Parts: sequence; C-alpha cells; structure tokens
Amino acid sequence: MKQKKKNKSMGLGSGLSSLLGTEVEKNSEKFKMVPVELIKPGPWQPRKIFDKNELVSLSNSIIEQGIVQPIILKSNKNIKNQYFLIAGERRWRACQLAKIHEIPAVIRDDIKDEKVAELSLVENIQRSDLNPIEEAEGYQSLINNYYYTQEDISKAVGKSRSHIANLIRLLSLSDMAKETLLQKKLTIGQIRPLIGLKDIDTYIDIIIKKNLTSRQVEELVRKRSHYITETNVKSVDILQLEKELSEITGLNVNINFNNLKKAGNIKLECKTLSEFNYIIEKIKS
Repeated sequence: MKQKKKNKSMGLGSGLSSLLGTEVEKNSEKFKMVPVELIKPGPWQPRKIFDKNELVSLSNSIIEQGIVQPIILKSNKNIKNQYFLIAGERRWRACQLAKIHEIPAVIRDDIKDEKVAELSLVENIQRSDLNPIEEAEGYQSLINNYYYTQEDISKAVGKSRSHIANLIRLLSLSDMAKETLLQKKLTIGQIRPLIGLKDIDTYIDIIIKKNLTSRQVEELVRKRSHYITETNVKSVDILQLEKELSEITGLNVNINFNNLKKAGNIKLECKTLSEFNYIIEKIKS
C-alpha cells in the first residue's frame, strides 16, 4: 500500500546544507581521518558520471591547499569500518587521483537512510552539475520513492513544473537518444520533439548528419510521414537486383535497404522444404 507523502518541513529546498551545514561547524571536534578505501558512494546518489578534467583540477587544488571542507559519511550497517558517502564524492574521487590515502570526514549515523537519500537527490539537482538523464532520474526517484509531486519538486529545487515534466519525459527515449545527450552530440531542444516517436533513432541519424537546429527538428517531425515514406521507397537498382536474384534462385526475393543507416536485409521466400535445403546448400558451398 502506498505510504503517505513525507513531511518536507526540514528545509529540503536548501538540500544537505540545511541539515548538515550548521551541525558540521558545531561538531568540528568530531572530524576524523578516514582511509579512502573504506568509503563507497552512497546507493542513493543520482550522479553517475564525473567530468575527468574537473576531477584532475580539484585533485591539483587538494595537493596544493589540502581539503578545505570535510566529507560527510554514514556507517555501512552491514560491513564494519566501512562508510557510505552522503556528501563530498568529488573530493573523495579527487583524493584518490592525488594519491591521498586519508580524508577528513564527519560521521553522521544519526541521519536515517531515507532522509539521506531524499536530501542527496535534492542537493545534487540544485547544484546543476547533473547531466539531463541523471537529473530526470533524480526527479523520478523523488516521485517513486519519496512520494513527491511535480509541484513539490518544483518548490524544492526552484525549477518550473514544465522543466521537470519535460526532463522526466526524456526517460522514455531510446538508449541511442540518451547516449547522444550524454555525449553532448545533441541538445535537449533537438531531442525533445522526438519524444514518443517509434523511429526516433532514424531521426537522430538525420539530425546529426545534417546538423539540424531545434526548429529544423520540429519541422522534420511535422513532415515525418514524408521523410519515412521517402526513405522506404525502393530505388530502381534495388528492384532490378531483386529481379536478378529471383531469376537465379527461382524464389521470391525481397530486399529492404535503409539508405540512411546503410544497412538492411534480404528475404528469400521458400515454399517447400526442397527450396529451403537448396538455399542452405548454396550458402554452405
């Protein structure tokens, strides 16, 4: 049975800082040095991809100036002397690049797991350093796991409901479409008109090859029936090849070739077992 939406009176709009910032200052004597190998990313973290250049830059800064702010950890209940990150994953990763073996940390085992996950999602989204897919997954997680509405999310992260709704829709894209966003080959503006289309990957090929703008993509989608029909029409050469192969094999031959993807298939229609065996022997020989 679906639980009631949790009370958000603890200042979630300010992310982790609303819960941890003041406490860290007050409890500075509780800092401890923790070996980096005993720390693991929290399972609640929405961010999966880290910019390598930014990590190298932060690593160099840490070598020169040290760790300015401690990371926040929570003990792993299942493994003794191991910790999950609540905040500071970039610093933790940069320390590893800098070959620093210990990092200053505050252990906050008083925070419940579900509250850590909730706050972590809000803070990461607010920081605006998530890619569009990670941000969309963060919003969806708040809805699925913490019973937020889009209006709740809008108030928490300070972004419009339309922005949130549009990003969540990105999760319905094909894997290829998501990858073009992650690799920054296409923008959200170029991708958005394609949401809901079955043949989205074909459109992506066209957009990239022709370097279409967002407006041109919208126009392309409006005329999609024209483009799809055009790409599926068999050329004279294909029809001639079908005829030649049919005469050679004695079978009905159907060739489907996509000029955009430069790929396709050949179908040979066998009406009897002997025709089927004939083709197999020809292929083997």
